[in-house]
Amino acid sequence: MSDNYITPNKQDLDKVVVPENTEFYEEMDLILHLAKKYPDNIWLKLNFPTSKSKIDEFENKNNIKLTDELRALYMFADGFSVSSGHLDILELDKVEKSLDTKWEWGNTKHYILLGDMIGDGEEIFLDLDSSKIISYNHGEEEEYHSIAMLLSDIIFTFIDGEFEDEKLNEYIGDWEDV
Repeated sequence: MSDNYITPNKQDLDKVVVPENTEFYEEMDLILHLAKKYPDNIWLKLNFPTSKSKIDEFENKNNIKLTDELRALYMFADGFSVSSGHLDILELDKVEKSLDTKWEWGNTKHYILLGDMIGDGEEIFLDLDSSKIISYNHGEEEEYHSIAMLLSDIIFTFIDGEFEDEKLNEYIGDWEDV
């Protein structure tokens, strides 16, 4: 084996199990199901998890407290990409590298960049004051209560109606019944 070989950081989707005790379980499990069942239409890249100690180190070093949901997400996958909505959540080390970025809009000093979506400049942030997920797109902010709600928005905006799938229809139906 060459000394230049780089170990891939992508998890094998057939071996991934979404932890049931996470806030994002239902949405991530559905996206995972669809990516495995319809690989030509939706793809999902899940990086290998990071450790609790790496998350603690990140928080201590940067004086930042991630939400319990984000901690669970990074222990499930240290960043991920899903083709629907072109959603990319950054690896924790890339989040750290972006901390010095000066944003050009609003009062963003309490926001940290988590990723982007759509591919047209829409950025995803964690608001450290409210612990909510914020998307910023060309002057407009949208607030989500959690990563689970962001994933749910991806499902309803980009996936609903694209597949005749029992699990997807059940998820959509459960929300329509509310």
